[in-house]
Amino acid sequence: MGIVAIILLVAFSVAAQDYSGRIINEIKIEGLDRISDSVARARIEIQAGSVYDASATARDIRRLHEMGYFETVAAELREAGSKVDVVYVIAEKRVIDEVRIIGNRKVRTRNIRGALTMREGGAFVPELFEEERQAILELYQEKGFANTSIDVTAENMGQSRVRLVYDINEGVKARIRSITFVGNDKMGRRKLRKTVKTKASRWFWGGRYEEGKFEADLKNIIDKYGNHGMLDANVTATDMEFSKNGKRIDITVYIEEGAEYSVESMDIVRNMVFDDDEIMEAIEVTSGDIHDKGQVLEDAGTIEQGYLDSGYIDAVVMPQVTLDRDKKTTAVVYHIEEGELKYVREIRVTGNDITKDEIVRRQMLLIPGERYDGTAVKESEKRIHNTRFFDSARITLDDIDDDLFTDLQVNLEEGKTSVFNFGAGYSTEDKMGVYTELRLSNFDLFNWPKFSGAGQQLRLRAQIGQRRTEYDIGFTEPEFLGYPVSFGFDVFDESHTIRGAANYREKISGGQLRLGKALSPYVFAQTSLRYQETDLSEFPWRIHREIRRQAGESTIVSNRWQIERNTLDSNFDTNSGMVHLLAAEVAGLGGDHEFLRFEQDSTMYFPLGSTRTYVLSLRARHGVMGEYGSSDFVPLQERFYAGGTDTVRGYKNRDIGPKVREYPLRWWSDDFAVGGNMRFLYNFEVKYRVTDIFRLYGFADAGAVWADAGDFDFGDFNYSVGIGLGVNVPMLGPVRVDYGYPLNPDESQSSSGRLHMSTGLRF
Repeated sequence: MGIVAIILLVAFSVAAQDYSGRIINEIKIEGLDRISDSVARARIEIQAGSVYDASATARDIRRLHEMGYFETVAAELREAGSKVDVVYVIAEKRVIDEVRIIGNRKVRTRNIRGALTMREGGAFVPELFEEERQAILELYQEKGFANTSIDVTAENMGQSRVRLVYDINEGVKARIRSITFVGNDKMGRRKLRKTVKTKASRWFWGGRYEEGKFEADLKNIIDKYGNHGMLDANVTATDMEFSKNGKRIDITVYIEEGAEYSVESMDIVRNMVFDDDEIMEAIEVTSGDIHDKGQVLEDAGTIEQGYLDSGYIDAVVMPQVTLDRDKKTTAVVYHIEEGELKYVREIRVTGNDITKDEIVRRQMLLIPGERYDGTAVKESEKRIHNTRFFDSARITLDDIDDDLFTDLQVNLEEGKTSVFNFGAGYSTEDKMGVYTELRLSNFDLFNWPKFSGAGQQLRLRAQIGQRRTEYDIGFTEPEFLGYPVSFGFDVFDESHTIRGAANYREKISGGQLRLGKALSPYVFAQTSLRYQETDLSEFPWRIHREIRRQAGESTIVSNRWQIERNTLDSNFDTNSGMVHLLAAEVAGLGGDHEFLRFEQDSTMYFPLGSTRTYVLSLRARHGVMGEYGSSDFVPLQERFYAGGTDTVRGYKNRDIGPKVREYPLRWWSDDFAVGGNMRFLYNFEVKYRVTDIFRLYGFADAGAVWADAGDFDFGDFNYSVGIGLGVNVPMLGPVRVDYGYPLNPDESQSSSGRLHMSTGLRF
């Protein structure tokens, strides 16, 4: 009951004393408009003909007010001869008949209505005017209209109905011209500007003012000072000065830095599982250091993660910081609630309507009965996500009434795993081509007619183009016959015109069988048996002898062994981790050629900064091979080459390494790449994530190929630099365009830059 009603009730009780004992002649209700008389009378206790009772009338007033329809309820007693009339005087709450919004051009009416609480059909509450006005102002400020003004008026539409009118003067969308910091004696202006996300405009770009972002920036400034020991730092005021036309804002931030604090003491309490020394080794900030506010919180998280990784899922670590303002020091105490050690009782998989449970479970690094491990759970999430069978994968704890065990819930959302592509493409090496491809990444050979859910990989591809024609089939079963061994096969038929200081036709057909075994969560070993028939043809007349002896058909039967260690955070858009591969191949198990090949390939990714906007990658590839037995050369199609999109950009395909003159007796003939038996390649690259779709790259490449290992010379390396643009196409991966510029081409190599493009239109 409102205070107004209470006052009226008290006043009425005092005035009603003179009418006690009289008979009630009539009960009247005045002021009703929307509420019917019968609805109101149903709440009235007193009746005509009864003896007047002041307390009963007071109860009636309370019940009428509790209906929620009336602003005020009062009772008046009027003489009716020897009797008395009881009149309930009611003022109904006004109802909003219409909400009208005028003057808005930059923000949609429906968005403004969404910010309001008073709407058509609801109660009119004048006290909410300021809140409503402020809500609209915040909406405009978030969109950069910092000088918007709003008038709110209520127009009477009847006895208890009103129309609300919001008259908006949007002003102009202001851009930030400058941001100035005052009082920052100990922290440089450049460092503060990097801390805030609100930026000044440059030409016609950026500089939007958003109230929410700016408030967060002020907090970030204080946190930044706290990370440098200035725990008393504060933003004392901000000043915004608009230009005369309202299109520009000059922002001034006033800062009081305060003194720098250092850590005087650090204690750990209530820890039983780990001793103090073990915990101290895991944290960054210790006694004597400048107090880093953010790092202290991170250290608490590190301690907590250590407990989580050891099975203490309920562990909580709370840092308590006490300031000594006289000595300018802090005392840090980590309060630890360890909880109980937990084991995994059961793992439940949900959301996998297509994929079989065992496909998910084999990605788990934890099994029932093992001690809970937080790191293993995170790695399991990553492994499940990297299968690309699911749009989302999240592992949560499902608490049960058990002091020893906990359950894990694997929550999945099935994704699209079948892709059919058909279209046209272009690359600098292969020119124009058309292709079709069917790729099923969650295939099930025995699940007719759906053929999905078993985690098998099936790929069917055909490409027909100016320089290349390919047909190939690939199949992989991750767990062959229920054993933790992968099995796969490939069948291929390719025909390719080799160009770029070389010009002949290479036709390859054959297949291979593969067997693989995971030796650990990060290490995978594989062996393959390859059978390949090769036909090199269309050599020009009077070609060099070194080339001519390669002509014709030949057969290769080889066995390859490789081992790979992969710790990448993602196989599709990598930000951190490493992948190392070692491989050895022996050819000569039959066929026409006998040779040995050894290869090493290492790629490392390093995020630059916590946001991972920039990522540095380094790649090194080394290979050496040679003939043995009855063979006196390694065939052209098996040798190492360099130059082109995947090796040293800026040079033509196969343009680095040993060459011979195409026609020895003609001085105008071209140099012809014949490859070599040893190759070193190095790639340095920085990736900048512009958006979730676009990437920018800067790179430097180096590479060399030698006919034999004994010819090695550092002076033979070719170098290039360049830039690239990448587009992350869903389901297809990144498509890139690189421009490479050669730094030290020789006489037979072009000195101009080269575009390396691989793109296509798919539908």
